[in-house]
Amino acid sequence: MGGILIDCLLLVLFVLISRANRKALIYADQVNEELQIEKSLLENSNQELEHFAYVASHDLKSPLRAIDNLASWVIEDLGEDIPEASKRHLALMRERIGRLEGLLDDLLHYSRAGRLQYEKETVAVGKLVGEIVDLYAESTLHFEIAPDLPVIDTQKPPFQQVLQNLISNAIKYHDKKEGKVTVGWEDAGSFFRFWVADDGPGIAPEFHERVFQMFQKLQSRDEVAGTGIGLALVKKAVESYGGEVLLISDIEQGARFEFTWPKYIALGGTDE
Repeated sequence: MGGILIDCLLLVLFVLISRANRKALIYADQVNEELQIEKSLLENSNQELEHFAYVASHDLKSPLRAIDNLASWVIEDLGEDIPEASKRHLALMRERIGRLEGLLDDLLHYSRAGRLQYEKETVAVGKLVGEIVDLYAESTLHFEIAPDLPVIDTQKPPFQQVLQNLISNAIKYHDKKEGKVTVGWEDAGSFFRFWVADDGPGIAPEFHERVFQMFQKLQSRDEVAGTGIGLALVKKAVESYGGEVLLISDIEQGARFEFTWPKYIALGGTDE
């Protein structure tokens, strides 16, 4: 009797487990189906966002250029007869038009960050940094570039954009005529860790997350030119390749931006 009872209990337990497994499989199928639907919706949303960004960048630029041309024609037609106040107002209007064009360009770059695919190519990072620094030849800052920056196989456009934005920011927000910007690196296992550091004004800890948000600037746009998208674009591009961005700074010292970049990249992402 004892053996029969144990067999019955085992049979009941087996039936219960089988039912539980079937329910679990049905639930897993439902979750997977929902995830596929959400993935499809997200892909459609991303495509719509990119299309909107393209239209905004492309179509809105034509009337902006027309307005800028009108302002320049007014200045040319009036010549010396234009009042000083009107001259200042027209110059300010043209400056605002240029700022809006830059904003439209940056929005387009941001919408595409991490989504466009590029062919891998061999990049001498030291040479690339030198070319970026040459773009800011008018700067009086001193640049210290690590002599042993690596040669890597990567998708160059997003990597170049990250470096250029960080170097540009180090120059743009420096508060002294004489200062230093340092570009360095180290091996971090399956990643390279690069950094761009300066001895400028520094950034208080309470603003470390804010600076990576879109349209966030710690200084007035009239004091320092820019759209406030640069660091948001850096963060999005780096994270799309599995890396991370870190800001080390306080108000007593300069700012050091570090980012990791994978050593091995497949088309459209990392091999990791």
